[in-house]
Amino acid sequence: MTKKSRKKKSVQNRKPIQSHIAITKTYFDDFSRTARKFMKLIGLEPSDFDALSKRTKEQLMQVRNTPYRTLAEKGSRVPRRYLDFFNYAITVHARRNFFGDPAFNITFMEYITHGVSLIIAVQNCKTQKYYGYPGQSELLDKIADALDTDFMDNEEEKFLNHISRLLKTLLMYVSRPNYRYYTCEPQPVANYQRGRIDNQFIVSSIEPERKYFIIDGKSHSAYRLQIYNLFNPDEEMAPVPAEILTDILSGKIDITANPEISDEETYILLPVYIQSHVLRRASERMDNKDNIYLNHVLMLSMLAPKVVTAVNGQRLIKALDITNKPVGYFPFTIMNDAVLLLSFLPLSSPVTPEGSILQKELKIQVLDSKYLGMDKFSFYTNTDFDTVPKLKNALQKADMWHLTEIVPDKKTERREDQIVKRFFTEFKPAMPL
Repeated sequence: MTKKSRKKKSVQNRKPIQSHIAITKTYFDDFSRTARKFMKLIGLEPSDFDALSKRTKEQLMQVRNTPYRTLAEKGSRVPRRYLDFFNYAITVHARRNFFGDPAFNITFMEYITHGVSLIIAVQNCKTQKYYGYPGQSELLDKIADALDTDFMDNEEEKFLNHISRLLKTLLMYVSRPNYRYYTCEPQPVANYQRGRIDNQFIVSSIEPERKYFIIDGKSHSAYRLQIYNLFNPDEEMAPVPAEILTDILSGKIDITANPEISDEETYILLPVYIQSHVLRRASERMDNKDNIYLNHVLMLSMLAPKVVTAVNGQRLIKALDITNKPVGYFPFTIMNDAVLLLSFLPLSSPVTPEGSILQKELKIQVLDSKYLGMDKFSFYTNTDFDTVPKLKNALQKADMWHLTEIVPDKKTERREDQIVKRFFTEFKPAMPL
């Protein structure tokens, strides 16, 4: 006979509402500790808060604010593991970073859970003429005036910009142009039964626009490229479609030489599309970097595109990193009133300005550079170039030395230094370029 499964009956939470909104000793102590820090931050003394009566303090603590949490929008395709990742990253960030001067030791977590409640409650006291706070009006007025300053406004604005940048970075980490983008927006919810404000960010997914292009008689699918602008904190969390001026692509305008564009002239903006092939090649060559690095490169390359002419006459868009130096190139073509990115070329490619100098200096062929792995980031971060002076000098002449300063995000297999050293000291190419 099979044993009957014993399932515990779910017991409904029968706690009264009063138990949820009651001020516990732990919460009272934590709130008071943060409030004393805020007194110092705004130029007062901790004793100014301590002088308030216990009843007044409990009134200020009535409405709680929960830490930030992300939730998926109903019907959107947001994997649960992404939400767990966002929540973990936000929590760690809130505990390790500080609101205002770090000397006052007010973490973002304390600001969200206690500081915001304190500020709003004191401001409400002032507007309500301190009804219900007998004998406390003068002290509350003093605290309210200290909180209501340009200094606090600036600190709150910095905090919001900081959170905005963090969330955009997290969204960039998981978004893929040929699969799905993600965005979010704040939706705080007043939970009256529990006497709190639930600080929530609702995450939703964005399916990329797909378009087909005919190249050499064959149909190729591509996706509308969108980028997250980390340099504009006021912008929404959603990515914006990448667009490039036709005059930049043709060379009539050099964005590096003349960043100011006249409003008097008429310019044509073209949307940018990217193939899966481009993303795959870029990932293969940025082999020791994460997905967010590639999204950073796409953002930086499209915000202020720099276009050059390759050795073979093809036009290339520089793939720029945060140092504003190229880490590769995007060959492109203009088709169907759009810019189509065709591939991703490493700097070592012989058609790039850097690669042509490098291969002439080293007198090597394309297959040689691929054999050594010079088309991948890991070659530049893993090789001890002091043991191969010839190679080091060639990289510096080709303006490629900055690749050796890239900080890897993950480990990659290292080629034996002796192989590289022997290649450039003993090997003689059969056919020079």
